Amino acid sequence: MSTDEIRALERRIEDLETQITTPKLMTPRQVCDFLQISERQFYEWKRAGDSPPAIYWSERTVRYDLDAVMAWAKQKEVGQA
Repeated sequence: MSTDEIRALERRIEDLETQITTPKLMTPRQVCDFLQISERQFYEWKRAGDSPPAIYWSERTVRYDLDAVMAWAKQKEVGQA
């Protein structure tokens, strides 16, 4: 098995672990925990227009789809792993 194949398998395992341990629809607090950032940082990004897309069920009920959060975070990657 090549190094690239091993890395691909490791990434797949990490993705599966995330799906098992993280809810599909997350509250803002859960997004912060998932991204390992403070709520303050999250809301600063949100005010600046740079945050994951949100689902608003009401003015006070906001959720974030795990896949959308992961896609948004992947757009932030720079350099090589």
